[in-house]
Amino acid sequence: MPRMNVTVSLRYDVDTAGSLALRILPAATPQQKVSGESLVSSLGARSRIVNGRLGQRVLHVQAPPGPLEIDYSARVLTTHHAADPATLAEIGVAELPFDVLPFLHESPFCPTEPLTRLAFRTFGRMKPGYARVATLCECVRDRTCFDPAQAGADKSVMDTLLDKSGASEHFAHLAIALCRALYVPARLVSVSGPGSSAGQGLSGLHCCIEVFLGDRWYLFDPTGTAPIGRLIRIGTGRDAGDLPAISLQGEAQQTGGRLQITTLCDASDLQSEAMDAQQAISTAAPDLTRGGSLIEQDGRRQA
Repeated sequence: MPRMNVTVSLRYDVDTAGSLALRILPAATPQQKVSGESLVSSLGARSRIVNGRLGQRVLHVQAPPGPLEIDYSARVLTTHHAADPATLAEIGVAELPFDVLPFLHESPFCPTEPLTRLAFRTFGRMKPGYARVATLCECVRDRTCFDPAQAGADKSVMDTLLDKSGASEHFAHLAIALCRALYVPARLVSVSGPGSSAGQGLSGLHCCIEVFLGDRWYLFDPTGTAPIGRLIRIGTGRDAGDLPAISLQGEAQQTGGRLQITTLCDASDLQSEAMDAQQAISTAAPDLTRGGSLIEQDGRRQA
């Protein structure tokens, strides 16, 4: 169970009174416990944390004109579920839990129709399951140059295919679109942690994907740069459009910022991490509400 300290420090010059919505705090889920939180903001600023679906938490700040300082810290304890990849199968669409179905359809940054032919030509003959998804992510990684400087760039999956480069969200969008084209539910997870592209862009966040296999969501990093076993979940959505790090109303200029993760571990944690490297990792609880109706028919007309 990795234990980590999180510190966030942001600095702004606010020109006109306005508000900021920050999606950079650790999520609170059954698998991720957040404790010892401390939030300090400038005199005159009003701050509150709002809890959303899938454990996401948004920090809302209303600030008057002038310098704005926001300092946040917390301790995070994550509990992973590890499984043998060979046991994880893809689930037929008719058997998927209801809450999983939205992540089967295309979304603004992850269109499936342009990639359906490519997905089935490349991966359609492989045995469905964890290994097929892992191979898909490896193919995205092998053909795409990881360029953190492109973080935040408005690129389609076709752009990423053509120029063969992108930041973590572009890797994630391409992998998600290919999975969905194969009728495999996939979603984007914004994360942070040691080695997860910390210091990128505005918030130091990194994008991974989760794929629904068996009865849980399992993590994959298409870039191959993040340690899956030591990641802190920030947000979960269909694509990056659902997870803007910062939404701003008013005029403000960022003058500084840092998101820092410190891992607290002992020998047992390191041993567990080494074992997890050979297994599939899930940090999302199983979805138990299966699809289908309360009334099932076998196709015969009833009297």
